[in-house]
Amino acid sequence: MFARLGRPAVLALGACLMVATATTAWADSDQPPPPPVPSEEQIYPAVVPLPTPDQDPWYDDPDDLAELHNGDIVRTRDVQSYALGIPIPVATKQILYRTTDPHDNPLVTATTVLVPGIPWTGSPRPLVSYQEALDSTASICNPSYTLRAGLFKEITLIQYFLEQGMAVAIPDFNGKKNSWLSASEGRMVLDGIRAVQRDATLGLRDSGVGLYGYSGGGNASASAAEQHAAYAPELRILGSAQGGVAGDKAALFDRMIGPTTFYTVSAQWALWSIVSGLAKDYPDVLRMDDLLTPEGVAYMRNMSGRCLWTEVATGLLTPPMAKFLKDPDLLRRPEIQQLLHDISFGNPENRPDIPIFMWHSMTDQLIPLNAIMPVEQAYCRSGVNLRWFTIPMSEHVSAELIAYQPADAWLSWVLRGGDPGPVLCQT
Repeated sequence: MFARLGRPAVLALGACLMVATATTAWADSDQPPPPPVPSEEQIYPAVVPLPTPDQDPWYDDPDDLAELHNGDIVRTRDVQSYALGIPIPVATKQILYRTTDPHDNPLVTATTVLVPGIPWTGSPRPLVSYQEALDSTASICNPSYTLRAGLFKEITLIQYFLEQGMAVAIPDFNGKKNSWLSASEGRMVLDGIRAVQRDATLGLRDSGVGLYGYSGGGNASASAAEQHAAYAPELRILGSAQGGVAGDKAALFDRMIGPTTFYTVSAQWALWSIVSGLAKDYPDVLRMDDLLTPEGVAYMRNMSGRCLWTEVATGLLTPPMAKFLKDPDLLRRPEIQQLLHDISFGNPENRPDIPIFMWHSMTDQLIPLNAIMPVEQAYCRSGVNLRWFTIPMSEHVSAELIAYQPADAWLSWVLRGGDPGPVLCQT
């Protein structure tokens, strides 16, 4: 089909070199602000002959949005998907559907469905809901745009499923606002599956479904797995392969806002972006003018309109957020603690009811192990059907690539009706 390549490892090496430089520069609190890095919202329209999502009327809300049900189809279109300008030889359909934000307000978002021409016999063609690590603050980064533009960064990671003849749906699970790590991610994933199965032209109504995602995509997959029983129990989801998950958000933020180290510096791009995104869904809790100094608010605004690539570059040139907090004990505020609890995993009321394959780097520089171990232990105590693996001698990106093939193989096996295997816990 197309060349089998991993996610660019150069990014990890370059980040390490830049972090080493930035850590020294930030020791000087009088360091002047760095020059702004051009954003993807500035770059992509100049080189891609497609209207951006905010200029494309296909994404517009319907007049009867409030009357629709979750997962209802608003409109569809057949498109061509590309990898760096090369057409991908699969049928591609996009679906705009109704879903909700974490406060039950209706909204629309899109999913892109890729169906290979390879025949599937003996059962309905399986459907993989693949959650990309979007990690972005702009709708131009969403897969419904990047797949058409040939800029979808995880194109090689969906190849294995397509080569088998499975259908792959890739939702814009951060919506048009791009609020990431929000509780709405799981809803958008589940409603995207509903929409795909309600489109009679796709022939996937009776398909078994699998979830797959790493890092930001792992968070969305984990969110969908936890919300499945209460929110969309009618969906026949057979398993979820989810890695690099930021399960305990309080532990994650404690690490990112903590003392300046190599690890906290390397994660600052994510911290600025996460807070920027969460503030869109929780504006009453995360009021930037109340939380940050004017300089911090300016840095936060500079992070808007960006995809992963320029977020990393901008974050590595941006001082730690802790320098700009008006209240050093911000994380101890009751409303902040409640928000972090609500968007974390492992709470008893959200026990996953599907088989889980979950993995994490033991030396993850972005998401520390103590941000997922409480979730793994809570799952094991409550009897979740879990297979848990840690990856030694790795960091965040390499841990994804190391576990990519076994995770894909496991999910493919359960989608073919195979037994998910014994429970594996670390207690």
